[in-house]
Order: sequence, then C-alpha cells, then structure tokens
Amino acid sequence: MGATYALLGRWLALALVVLATIRTIIYYIYARSNLKPNIYVMVAFEVLFVIVSILMWNNYLDLLMLINLCMLTYTTWQDNMKVLRIGYCVSAILLIVYNLLVHAYVGSISEIIMLIFSIIAIYKFDIKGQIKDIVEYFYKTIAPTYKMKITSNEDYTLVISESVKDSFNNFVYIKNALQSEQQTESVKQIMAQNQRKPAIYLKSKDGEYLPEIMEFARKHKLLFHDTWMKLRSAHVIKKRPCQIEIECKIVDESSAQDIMQVFSSGFVHQSGDAIYKFSEDYEEKYNALFKDSALKKYNITPYMAFYNNQPIALLFVYKNGTNAFLCQITTIEQYRRKGVASNLIRFAVERERKQGVGEFYLVTEKYTYLESFYMKNNFEEIAQGICVQVEE
Repeated sequence: MGATYALLGRWLALALVVLATIRTIIYYIYARSNLKPNIYVMVAFEVLFVIVSILMWNNYLDLLMLINLCMLTYTTWQDNMKVLRIGYCVSAILLIVYNLLVHAYVGSISEIIMLIFSIIAIYKFDIKGQIKDIVEYFYKTIAPTYKMKITSNEDYTLVISESVKDSFNNFVYIKNALQSEQQTESVKQIMAQNQRKPAIYLKSKDGEYLPEIMEFARKHKLLFHDTWMKLRSAHVIKKRPCQIEIECKIVDESSAQDIMQVFSSGFVHQSGDAIYKFSEDYEEKYNALFKDSALKKYNITPYMAFYNNQPIALLFVYKNGTNAFLCQITTIEQYRRKGVASNLIRFAVERERKQGVGEFYLVTEKYTYLESFYMKNNFEEIAQGICVQVEE
C-alpha cells in the first residue's frame, strides 16, 4: 500500500503507512514477550500521526487516513477483542472510501475482504458465541469429557454425571435464584428419577439476589460456595518468581500416568459433602480421556510442570471458540506456595493466546486461599455460586 500511495502522489498516506508499520513491529516485539506496550508508546504514536498529518496536509481526504490510524493504534493496544473486531470494521469502511476516492482500487478490494471477515468474526464470537450464562456455558463445554448429561430450559439446567454421583457433578442449576423455594420439590423429583441426592445450584452476578441466596443456603446444607473468575487481561500475566527450577510444557497421551499421579494426589481434600478423593472406578474412566484422539476431539490441552523430571503440577485448558476454561489446576502438596502454579498458568495462557484464545475463565472456591491466589494472578470475580443439599 505504501508503494501504491507513492505512485499516486499521496505522500501523507505513504508517511502514515510507514509509521504504522513501525508501530506494528514495536507492538509485535512486545507481544513476543507476552507484554502489553507501555501506554506512553501508544500515545507517542498517536501524537506522531497528528503532527505528521499537520505538516504534510493535502486535503480533507487525509482526515480519513488520520482517523483510521489513530483508532487502530488504540484498538490494537487495548485488551478487548470485541473492541478490536469493531475497530477493524470501522477501519475497513474508512479505507474503502479513502482508497476509492484516491483511485487506489486494489487497496479498496483488500479492505472489503477485511470488512467481510471482521463482520463474520463479530457474528461468530460476539453475537453467536456470547456467554449468556457462565455456569451453563462451562458445563456444556466440559460435559462430553466427563460423560455428563446437560438438559436446559428457561427455568433450570440439569447436570447429571454418568461417572460419579457426588453433588459436585450432579445438581439442578436454577437460573432465577428467587424461584429456589418454589422449585425445591421439583428438584427432589428430578434428582430422585436420576437416582441422585437433591442438590440445588444458584448463581449471583454482581451481587444480585445474594442475600436471598445466602438465606436459602442457611435453611439447607451448604455444599460449596464458588466464585467464577475471568482473567483481567488476556495479554499480560505478571511474571512471579519460582522458588524451584521447573519446566512447563504441553503433554500428550504418553504422559497419562504422570497426569493421573498429580490429579489423584493433588485433589485430596473435602469441602462440605464434595470430597475431592476420587474412586478407582472414576479414575479409570477419567484415565480413558488421555488419548490424543480424545483430547483433540474435545479440544483440550493438558499442561504440566516438572521438577527434576518429576511431574508436580497440572492444568487443563478446555477451549470453546475463542474462550477457554482453566481446569484441574493443582500442585502436589509439598511444592505448593513456591510459584509453581502461577508460572504454569502464565505458560499456558501465553501459548493459548498464540492459538487464538481471547478470554480465560475458571471457577474456584469462594473465601479460600485459592480465591486470593487467582486474584493475585490477575483474575477477577464475575459471579458467585452456591450449591446446597436439600432434604430428600
């Protein structure tokens, strides 16, 4: 495009394209190190675009190029993928008009292609792929791997696991928390039909109905209190020191034994009635997942941390479109609080971003060291959830 503008005598457009290319290279250098460009870098380029435009101004058409590059400098700097996609749509429209008016027709064709694919991306990821309910989205994402039956209607989502019968994996998620009392009897019947204990899950977003939810929990047996979290910035996770020298890497079916070793020993604790100590039968069914064909089919990537060639930490990434859930995050007890998990998460996020993942989510226990751990690693709460056992 720089050559095209030079041949057409659009010297300001040529100068701005050169500056934009330099900006892109600098942004890329930052991205290679998993860093976000300093805000002063972004502002410096914005100011530079304006100064060069004033010095080389030709006519009103140059305003279209200036607005376009100032907007793209910001949208490619910030962290919101939706804003980025919208920014490219606006940019394409501006450049289609500009290139037509200055007779750079090949440029118009390339921008029409950019506009079409940006619109497709907005529909695919921001409209069709929008997460309307984080709880339902999460369980539908992981359901195939855990042999879960997920049934949804406007009132509730039924989660039933074929592999395990605890209340952590079998419950009725009532979408309107204010209807929990009215739906209790229905829940008992539903769970009885599925030979499960009646458990009810309720969710609060932005503290909505939280007092009513907690009052309902006090009347029954509280099993667990969750916090649903999202990574604040998919671009940056602060690098934390690790007290031991570890190697983080993606693993495959050849590491199934290592995965099961960390998985079975890392989740031995109890929260209410939800016991994280899996039976041999459950572990056997879970072990069947670790085949390359199954991991590819369900879009799962396992990561592990090794110390002296021994597996000490585990993390699974479950992908759904450009969203991903971080699950099975655990470190063997004697290696905890040494920075192992933080570095493993950082490694996984860096790699998954390069594969096109835009947003990262996870769910953990509320009011525990785990919640504060994830907050220190740049996650923020987007919802709360509780699960209660009701009288059979």
